[in-house]
Amino acid sequence: MNGLGRRFAGDRSGATILEFAIVAPVLIAMLVGVFNVGFAMYCGAAVRNAIQRSSRILILTPTTTAATVNANAQALLVDVPVNNLAVTITTETVSSTMQVKRVSWTYDYALWVPFASGSTLSFGSSMVVPMVPAN
Repeated sequence: MNGLGRRFAGDRSGATILEFAIVAPVLIAMLVGVFNVGFAMYCGAAVRNAIQRSSRILILTPTTTAATVNANAQALLVDVPVNNLAVTITTETVSSTMQVKRVSWTYDYALWVPFASGSTLSFGSSMVVPMVPAN
């Protein structure tokens, strides 16, 4: 090898930028993925809050339908990308004189991560709304 070849082979000044170019896409994809999962958790909290606020009408009007609770919750979810919210309401007996309504909901959140195939996170939960005992 001549002198120019030896100097070129021994030069390490561009190694850092090359390593960064290899690692950067993975790092950026992971950061975007973490932010997207965090936003999905925020959406879950927003949906729970909307369902909780919409379910309060059940205390005064026990005949309220799941469609009404769903519509009220969707109206509260202005900036939250939840389109497939499904709400169900069931009546449970706690004792001979006490009943509660269980409001359950599910929805899917489309997760987007660069360089990865699209996947969906399924969320769901339920809450109990106490009913006024009949006199």
